[in-house]
Formats: sequence, C-alpha cells, structure tokens
Amino acid sequence: MKNSLECGFSGPLAAHRLTGDGPTIGVDIGFDPTWRAGQTPRPPKAADRDVPALIDTGATECFIDSDLATHLRLPVVNRRELAGSLGRHEVDVYLAQIFIPPLLFTQHGGFAGAHLKRGGMPYQVLMGRTFLAHFTLVYAGKSGRVTLTLA
Repeated sequence: MKNSLECGFSGPLAAHRLTGDGPTIGVDIGFDPTWRAGQTPRPPKAADRDVPALIDTGATECFIDSDLATHLRLPVVNRRELAGSLGRHEVDVYLAQIFIPPLLFTQHGGFAGAHLKRGGMPYQVLMGRTFLAHFTLVYAGKSGRVTLTLA
C-alpha cells in the first residue's frame, strides 16, 4: 500500500510484544533551518537517524527526550507547564523536524521535552495525536500488526 508503514510485530509472540512495547518506528530528527514545509523538495537534514519512536495514541502531542534534544543542540523556543501521570511540571519546548523516511512525512514545530530514557523507556520520541491527525492507524492487537497510512 502506498504511503503505508507496518510498525507492529510478527511471529508467535507478536500480540504480546505489541502490548508490551507498543507500535514503534524509526525516525530521523534534527533542526534544519534551511528546510521549509511545503517549499523545500527534500527532507530536512537530520542530526540523528533511526531514533526509536513510540506511536502513542494516549499522548495529546509529540515529545522528544530532553537529553537527546540537548545532545542534538535543538533550539529551545519556549518553556511551559506540562501535566502528566507524575503531576505538573515545567518543560522546555524544542524546535525540531522529525522525518519518517518510509512515509516521506515530516512532523515539525515545537516538541515538549521529557525524560524518556531516564525514565527507563526504550524510545526517545513519542508521536502523539498531533502526529496521528495526519494518518489512519489500524491496530490489530490480536495479530500484533499495526499499519500507519498517510491520510
């Protein structure tokens, strides 16, 4: 299927792995000041490639690991309050472009920083509902398969 990506699992433990790990994709991330959405015919230049990202239907927005953002020297464009399962706290908001190569899609703008790796999570990016607004997600839990299709 054109503009689709399988991001689930296969094999006898596929459903179990999907429940435990969630649908994940590899993304390229960075901040390319020469790239303009809808104007630049190439993807943005990435500072890091194949970064593990969770497709998170429970997250309203997209997040980036704050340590990764600092390491990549992503510009901080704001600081704001964030409410989550650990209560309310202030976070930096980083300007970035996250490119999904198989879909030729770039999510760009502000990404709230979160301590994902420090919190023991195996991914460094959460792609939330602001990302999913551009896609159709088919989550076949019993088979462990997930398909993400550009809408």
